[in-house]
Amino acid sequence: MIEKSVAVISNSYENTDKYLHGIKGISFHKTSLEDISADYDCVLISQDLISEDLHNNINEAKRQFLSVGILTFDGSSENLDNLLAYGADDVIVLPMPAQLITKRIETLCRSSVLSPDPVDFSLFDKIAESNRGSGSFIIQDNDFTNIYRFVLRMLERLDQKAQLIIFNINTRAKGFIEPEVVQNFSNIVRTALRRGDISSIHGRQLFVILMGADRDGGATAAKRLVETYYAHYDDGIYDLSYEIREISAAR
Repeated sequence: MIEKSVAVISNSYENTDKYLHGIKGISFHKTSLEDISADYDCVLISQDLISEDLHNNINEAKRQFLSVGILTFDGSSENLDNLLAYGADDVIVLPMPAQLITKRIETLCRSSVLSPDPVDFSLFDKIAESNRGSGSFIIQDNDFTNIYRFVLRMLERLDQKAQLIIFNINTRAKGFIEPEVVQNFSNIVRTALRRGDISSIHGRQLFVILMGADRDGGATAAKRLVETYYAHYDDGIYDLSYEIREISAAR
């Protein structure tokens, strides 16, 4: 699972942080309305904001197609109805078990969002501004199917080929694989590959698409990634294997 990046807007972050701190698979970032960007997977807003600010923050997040959850300590039906009326996609009543918070946030991150206002080119300027990082383009596993279809169409139009690599992570004792192990390898893949390449975690597997690469180039890249992982994390417990297949429009 790819680590989720969640923006948190609150006037009293310390009150909510103790319930969010240490939740695995999610990184929380205290931010402000001005710093909301498409870099985040969703937004959590604390109810401690005054009503007008709460409404404005929800709308601003939705203008960037980000789903919004409200953090509150008041679980009364009246309060929940009021918060949902502001346009929130979910309300998280604290305290709440960490596993349940994780599931609620994962659902928020997968939710489709309609902007409250007509979209203009300024939104896409912000997306372009946030797209300047290095390394491969990481996508959620549920998005991989559509991205793969799009890649096939692009290869057909450009008359190019690409390589699909499936990495498998296994334990030598056939036991449970810690999520951190998969995430560590994903981080290596992200930083080692080019911006035009694609990677996605799927359980204990990692899918990689190398754009414009031939089979020799794919094999070289796969071998380098495995060697880099073992150089940093080899503890005698996990094995990495991979398969490569050329993808093209003709397939």
